[in-house]
Amino acid sequence: LAIVWHRDVPTETRKIDRDVLSSLGYRGTNSLPDDVVEKMEADRLSLSPRLRGKALDDWAAAWVDEHIDEKTQLSLGSWIISRFKKGKSAIPLSVYDTLLTVSSREFEDQAAVEAWINEQGFDAEVRDQIIRAIPATEKQANDVILALDAESGAEAWRFEVPGSPTGRGSSSTPAVADGIVVAALSDHLYGVDLASGQEKWRTELTGKRGPASSPLIHQSRVYLLENKLSAFDLATGESLWENKEVKSANSSPAATGNLILCNAGNGFYGVDAETGETKWTALGGGDGTPVVSGDIVVITSRKDEANLIAYRLTDEAPEQIWSQRFLARRYGASPIIFEGHVYHLGSSRHLCADLETGEIKWDREAQSSISSPILADGKLLIYENRGGFLSMIAANPDEYQRLGRTKVGALYCATPALVDQDVYIRTKESIVRFHLH
Repeated sequence: LAIVWHRDVPTETRKIDRDVLSSLGYRGTNSLPDDVVEKMEADRLSLSPRLRGKALDDWAAAWVDEHIDEKTQLSLGSWIISRFKKGKSAIPLSVYDTLLTVSSREFEDQAAVEAWINEQGFDAEVRDQIIRAIPATEKQANDVILALDAESGAEAWRFEVPGSPTGRGSSSTPAVADGIVVAALSDHLYGVDLASGQEKWRTELTGKRGPASSPLIHQSRVYLLENKLSAFDLATGESLWENKEVKSANSSPAATGNLILCNAGNGFYGVDAETGETKWTALGGGDGTPVVSGDIVVITSRKDEANLIAYRLTDEAPEQIWSQRFLARRYGASPIIFEGHVYHLGSSRHLCADLETGEIKWDREAQSSISSPILADGKLLIYENRGGFLSMIAANPDEYQRLGRTKVGALYCATPALVDQDVYIRTKESIVRFHLH
């Protein structure tokens, strides 16, 4: 496991940072037209106190349907409804704007931050909410690579060095080859000995700190998306090249032959593995990792016109075979290709399509979003209900069949790992081993 291990440490200084703003209910409204924002706030302040309960819920839902487009509803609809339900007690948007001006400022102590808040002339109730939300601690973190005994869960070794607090986005999975564990943590990419955990090398990350992209090891090189595609020598960690065209830090690269495939934020890229030269760019862009079967590659995409795309790789640019469009809040799950079919279990759906034609075999609404499915013995394992349950679904294009479901309480963004009949699941507090019957 690769973990940026955060902890809260008492401090005299104070910050009104993004975490504080989030706890106060802040959401960015840049995707909303100014007139819609103005009407939302005016209608919230003029709500009758007699409108409550189900009647208020129905009114708020109808307001969102009337004024907010379907795509924006996915990200802001529930937040807007919550503001209507709070009524006049919701923090005004102008207050958030004021707090944002000091989101990177460090105040000397509690008295200093309270003095600044008092100077703003906020309503007394809002003032008290803000003060209560400011922690008396600061985030610190260590970079940790942890090896556990698969049978007992006992710690085999631990590599741990000081790191930087980079938030929950630091969720990279380590890769292993030639007796080296490679992990991207907060400030560095590390290579440690598989048997002992002793450091072999470290290389400073010069793109996004704490990337979520997992390192790819291919032909004795390490490839990582850290808001640019970077290549390193596996044995030494030496930086070999960078491609700043390929901008992403969430999806992980894939490889086929001498080509590195990247589903970046602004498109789908093919990059020469030796030189880092961009060979071609195609429609795409999302957080899922490309999946290759023969000369066909399938990606997920946030693009409005195509959200699941199949390409046929050629010596030149890839040829799009088919695409499917659907609306979803997140496109983070990676698809699976199995026996001539694509299984996409994410984006709030469970979907099976023919690999060659894109014909939909089945499509069901489901509470799966970020984590990717895994496949074994003709069965798909996937989290549902934000990791609350692990479901087993038949990889069968003829019918959608759930074979089993069990409560696990997993972190919904961390894909489970399967070895033989044992599945290893990461929860908020621990690693848990389950045996599949």
